Amino acid sequence: MKILSLSFIVSILSFLCLGATEDSNGFEMHRLDSPHQAGETTLRVLLPDNLEDGKQYCVLYVLPVHEDGEHRHGDGLAEIKKHGYHNRHGLICVAPSFTSEPWFADHDSNPKMHDESHMLKTVLPFVEEHYPVQASVEGRLLIGFSKSGWGSLSLVLRNPNVFHKAAAWDTGIRVDVGPIEEADRADRIARIWGTVANFNEYRISNLIKTRGAQLGDKARLFYFSTEGTRAIGGAQIHQLLVAHEIPHRYVFEPHRVHRWNTGWIPEAVAFLMEE
Repeated sequence: MKILSLSFIVSILSFLCLGATEDSNGFEMHRLDSPHQAGETTLRVLLPDNLEDGKQYCVLYVLPVHEDGEHRHGDGLAEIKKHGYHNRHGLICVAPSFTSEPWFADHDSNPKMHDESHMLKTVLPFVEEHYPVQASVEGRLLIGFSKSGWGSLSLVLRNPNVFHKAAAWDTGIRVDVGPIEEADRADRIARIWGTVANFNEYRISNLIKTRGAQLGDKARLFYFSTEGTRAIGGAQIHQLLVAHEIPHRYVFEPHRVHRWNTGWIPEAVAFLMEE
């Protein structure tokens, strides 16, 4: 007779008590009713295959590019599982979701588009209450690309005492430093942040100038820039980090398809897991 490990039994009991379901990829899936979103959101969790009894795991928050249920640029959590990064690095990986396309900011007049608050006040407390994770700065890591790359940078720069490191690839930086038509920029700001004043509170270039020094003397940002429409803005952000003497890792590389599964994740995760 096969004897079940204590960690396996605990994980099963936790799964049942939380009311989690299992999705088509085998992820634990929870339904979260957040006051900071327009409706119910999902939270997907990928656990290491062999949870160690008593161990507190780092959490890798895999930030989405699109709203809940939309994966037209691939599925970051599925890519993590496909290559076994959760097992290789001993990570609990979490994919939160949002009811509209997330830029990880709190809209200044629409309380149902408070994405930063959803992360800080709904997602983090839920994960840290129900899973064996490090409830500390060092235990919280962020990875994303495009809009969610912006989000990973924004969340760390605005909350350096909450999140430890961020990896951002092919980031949606044009709304900040261009190139973009001013009418298009104004439209995006109105939809996502509400006002220019609120946008400036989340603008990456502003955060580097005003809060970058709070990251300390070790590299906590890994910023990838690929050739193409985002390259100019990406290089400007790198130069700004250098000008303000903010330690970081920067890579400029040939064009890759703008998706989760084009080979950039291994280097990003390796950086996040460096001591």
